[in-house]
Amino acid sequence: MRFEVADELRLFAESVRAAIGDWEPPREPDLGTWQDDRDDALAERLAETGWAGLWSSGDLLGPAVAGGLELGRAVAPVCLVDEVTLGAPLSVTGRARHALRSRSVAVPLRRNGLAVGTPSSAARPELTLDGTGTVRVEVSIGGELEPVAAAACWRAWSATTLAYLAGLASRAFELALEHARTREQFGAPIASLPAVQSRLADAALAVDALTLVAWSTISDERSVLAPELLWAGAACCEVTASAHQVHGAIGFALETGLHRYHRRARAVHTWTTAVCAATR
Repeated sequence: MRFEVADELRLFAESVRAAIGDWEPPREPDLGTWQDDRDDALAERLAETGWAGLWSSGDLLGPAVAGGLELGRAVAPVCLVDEVTLGAPLSVTGRARHALRSRSVAVPLRRNGLAVGTPSSAARPELTLDGTGTVRVEVSIGGELEPVAAAACWRAWSATTLAYLAGLASRAFELALEHARTREQFGAPIASLPAVQSRLADAALAVDALTLVAWSTISDERSVLAPELLWAGAACCEVTASAHQVHGAIGFALETGLHRYHRRARAVHTWTTAVCAATR
């Protein structure tokens, strides 16, 4: 399926893609240690595209989705989503991501509220299989945003997060498709096998659905798009799992880079589930 995207959004996506360039997260995870893939140089390059100002207006949801797709495809640090939409690292249930050096965090409240909090104790790094820099921290609420401002921030965060998940799934599917077309078994590419074709078809359908849902948020007036976020996280995890199945054992080799998409999909899905529960 092809999606018609306005020329200005396509150009903005290209500028985000150019700013990302050949950046990529560490290919080999340092298991057993705290990991944070925050990259200040990457953030500065993206800021030059106008990315840092997208949270300030509901009229900019289009660029937020266009850029979010590119960030997901690159497995970029999720702080680039949180801090441009919520204004600070995200903190939920005593945990915060990319917040080791932060003086403030964004805290979800009931009924789609949003508060700015101050860490009341030193952040304690928490081991994780993903590079989201998760820390445990106690937060002192400094003040709540006005409902209109909170709704705008959550709307931008929801749209960008959905786009990020769609980007993750899209690139994982492409890696699986490339492998299926080049890997030969029984004298033919494995893409010719019915079982592989079935998995790829299901993954392609999910990728199209994720992309369509992400773009549809532009016209959605709700704040936290909980049903869509919960579905999108699960769908993205299914696509990355299917990509692993298509790759077979080689999918777990660090050289493919596929593991980064699977780990990040799981991590983002966990966080979006927590946010949806906290804002009910």
